[in-house]
Amino acid sequence: MLKSCAVKGFIVLLVLGTVAGASLAQADPVAVQQQLLDALARGDVGGALTLFTDDAVIDTESGFCASAPCVGKAAIQKDLERYVTDKSRRVTTLNTYVTGNILLTRFEARSDTIQKAGVERIILWGTREMRGDKIATTRCCLPERTDPQTARFLEWDYAHPLTK
Repeated sequence: MLKSCAVKGFIVLLVLGTVAGASLAQADPVAVQQQLLDALARGDVGGALTLFTDDAVIDTESGFCASAPCVGKAAIQKDLERYVTDKSRRVTTLNTYVTGNILLTRFEARSDTIQKAGVERIILWGTREMRGDKIATTRCCLPERTDPQTARFLEWDYAHPLTK
């Protein structure tokens, strides 16, 4: 509930910041994010890596960056390689909210692991902070717990911690 309120509060801040005329990032952050998603879908880790700053940070709930954030391109590369190895993974952007250099994205994820839980897809939220035309920080993946399929997946995921 607290996380849901935090997400809603963040969306309100994003909308208010946009309405108030918040400063724009030097590049189109939505386009940079789409370039990242396209590169990952192609399995192009090198292309994806060029979109990050040298000191970028990924803080996520799964993969190599779960126990501690991945800092720097070498650490991020290992996580991206893990990500593209799963050929069953499909991510679709549903909504993106931008204010200045911050993106808040709601997306759908599908994979064999998700299907093992007995659901087709889950809904997640992620944030990215841009520095110019590069991604400086990625924080992912806050589950949308009000979505029935996502809630069912989380129940399964917590009951099967060794299958991650």
